[in-house]
Amino acid sequence: MEQISSKFSQPSRQSRVAIAIILIKFIRFTIRTFWPIALSIFIGRKSGSSFQDIIGYVALGLAAFNLIGSVLTYFRFYFHIEDGAFVIDKGVLKRSKTNIPFERIQTINLQQNIVHQIFGVVSLEIDTAGAKKSEMTIDALKKEDAEALRQYILEEKDQLSEVAVTPDSTEQAVQESFEEDVILKLDIGDLIKIGVSQNHLRSMAILFAFVFSTLNEVTDSVSDMVEEQLSGYQEAILSNGWVVFAGSVVIVGIISFIYSLVNTVLKNYDLKLTTRKGGLRVIRGLLNKEEISINKSKVQNISWSDNPLRRAFKMYTIQIEQASSAQADQLKSKIKIPGSYMQQVKQILEIVFPKEFIAEGEKHKVSILLKYRIFVFSGVLPALVATSVAFYHLRNNGLWFLVWIPIIWLTTSLYYKKRSFELNDEMLTNNRGTFGNYHEIFQLYKVQAVSIKQSWYQRRKNLASVVFHTAAGSLRIPFIPLQQAEELENFVLYKVETDRRKWM
Repeated sequence: MEQISSKFSQPSRQSRVAIAIILIKFIRFTIRTFWPIALSIFIGRKSGSSFQDIIGYVALGLAAFNLIGSVLTYFRFYFHIEDGAFVIDKGVLKRSKTNIPFERIQTINLQQNIVHQIFGVVSLEIDTAGAKKSEMTIDALKKEDAEALRQYILEEKDQLSEVAVTPDSTEQAVQESFEEDVILKLDIGDLIKIGVSQNHLRSMAILFAFVFSTLNEVTDSVSDMVEEQLSGYQEAILSNGWVVFAGSVVIVGIISFIYSLVNTVLKNYDLKLTTRKGGLRVIRGLLNKEEISINKSKVQNISWSDNPLRRAFKMYTIQIEQASSAQADQLKSKIKIPGSYMQQVKQILEIVFPKEFIAEGEKHKVSILLKYRIFVFSGVLPALVATSVAFYHLRNNGLWFLVWIPIIWLTTSLYYKKRSFELNDEMLTNNRGTFGNYHEIFQLYKVQAVSIKQSWYQRRKNLASVVFHTAAGSLRIPFIPLQQAEELENFVLYKVETDRRKWM
């Protein structure tokens, strides 16, 4: 460790590969920002518009300016270790120096995209509690240097946190903190199961959004060209409209399925979840490999869920939410781990939370009025309005919209059956779901605020909804008796005020 300390005690630059990484970031940003302008220029040149040329020159000038700035960023970026702190000195026109003491560091994450993997380097991100994004990021370091640097910082942090310990016990604690046990490892078969059981409707929505956003950028010239090409097939398309529509849905469905499967494999390839003293570590990814550290004291809540397909494989998706600001990077604040079995779910809960309190607590149901209210406003009223309008235009065929009423009654009944919460002296578990199951659990002493809310309808029925605010977001329990809501609020606030444990 002394070798690492001496190596990084003097200001150092990143690996030279960082220049390529910075340039790739610049190119990606330029493409995302200027592709509509490029399309407009291409179309404008066909119509002979000189204004499009002006826009093109301005865009090229801005691109060149940003390109030079990106390269200079590498040469004006230095980092080093100084007096138990990690220091970064950076800036081209405006210099800034950031100093973070080791004890303030929460997690150190490593990432590798395809360029990183080719050159054997990693991106290192240092997070502190409550930061909106990674407080420090080094774009490219040799992998062995990054891993040694991370280990050195975490060891120093552990030693600073130890109080009145002997050198032998400190050495043993440090050694134990880096011993890892594998909890979960996904193989190709698991990834295929996860991909098959994904939410393919969401993938379809992403594809439709991409298509429509692209079409929105297309001008009348392109529209006229497409219309000209299809004019000869207009009659055939109109006469077989339902066939074309059904075929389009099937094609989009197949593409969505393939997209979900490929995206799952690329993102979660060789996923490995390990446990170590102080938390967990997730390693995953093929083209973009990421290594995420989870500090268990920073964890706010853990949820696990399934859907009908995933339940057939007896799999769950676990989500671990850490303390963060509202605008924090999703990578560090919400970590999803798909393909977990109940055994792994229990292991993770026992690692993060006190084992003696994980058992089921007293179960409470919400008011049945919630079921009736959802049924009326999501089922009866929309069905009656749609049926009235459709009956005016379609006559008896419009009555088919009434089928919506029993469908909503079924789904609402399933939802109400699962809507409950469990409470004990340490934990609160929130349960919900319709066709799938969703459970989330958090420790009471980490709650930051509790609020009781009532609509005009709830006031009439002496009901209320309780909202628990944590550093990772909010959790809501709706439609419980007002007296129970007030007792729950007082109980949780009492636990928060009397508990002396620190988690930030």
